[in-house]
Amino acid sequence: MLPQQHDLDSDTPSILRSLQIAETEDIADLVAARTQSSAVPIPISQNFGHNVTGRPPSDVMFLSKDCLLFYADEHTLLQSSNNNFKGLLPLNGQEMEERIIFLKDLASSELEIILQAIYHAPSSKENPTGGNLDDFRMLARGIGWLPTFGVPPKSVVLPFTPLFDRILLFAPLYPLEVYALAGQYGMEDLAVAVSTHTIPVELWNVTEELAERMGASYLLRLFRLHMERESILKAQLEMSPDLHAPTEECGFDDQRALKRKWNTGVAFLAAKIKADTSTTLIREALMAHTGDITCEDCVKARDTRLNSILSEWSLAVRSI
Repeated sequence: MLPQQHDLDSDTPSILRSLQIAETEDIADLVAARTQSSAVPIPISQNFGHNVTGRPPSDVMFLSKDCLLFYADEHTLLQSSNNNFKGLLPLNGQEMEERIIFLKDLASSELEIILQAIYHAPSSKENPTGGNLDDFRMLARGIGWLPTFGVPPKSVVLPFTPLFDRILLFAPLYPLEVYALAGQYGMEDLAVAVSTHTIPVELWNVTEELAERMGASYLLRLFRLHMERESILKAQLEMSPDLHAPTEECGFDDQRALKRKWNTGVAFLAAKIKADTSTTLIREALMAHTGDITCEDCVKARDTRLNSILSEWSLAVRSI
């Protein structure tokens, strides 16, 4: 679906000279470049056209630096902003032609993210896998503009909104980058949701730049999550299988063999324990070192303990 078009006629330069244009003194050059003919189309955002169903009537327009036009309404923007949308609102003009704001530093991709966040609108470029790292960084730049316009990201990037869900799509591939974005702007719900995806990541991958963006609190919580999971598994492995009542075939001395073999398997695992240690590795390591046990009661005790460990590990904390 192509962007809508908005025609500028031959009177456009004189009209624009009377508009409430913000952010630039170069609007005349911009208009001159786009008015070489009598009718030059200006694309209109697919998501933010004039009077979209389900939104308040449009009464303000924004023009991005790459000349894409966005319609919005003052009431919604002012409600979301704590600085009158960077002091750009409210506008005084009554006619729609007098209510356009040119944002010379803002690309259309970033302006769209700002408005998506405020209006909880879906993206015009949905991607079921999120996209690549450049796509995420573009998304992060858009979110980074929100405070400039007096909109705290944590007040609009909320669970069950399209932008929140879109950000989460990047978490499986770029968990530290997404977690850093959440920490940078105190987006608690997003940080909690993303933190699960950091479990397979070695923490030495946290660069100084990422740590700075996360902030001390979220960085500490990330490290605690990983350390807590490792501690839980170590504590579970320290508990050996229970002894069973002695029999003619297997007395207490014989049962010590199971304990020795079990402890050998635990020692093997100790060097491999991480926040994302798999249940498969745990089972294989302990079975490899106790597989030659022949006493049925010892085998039962081993299996009971092993299954308990695997169950507890699968339920261990997975988010900050």
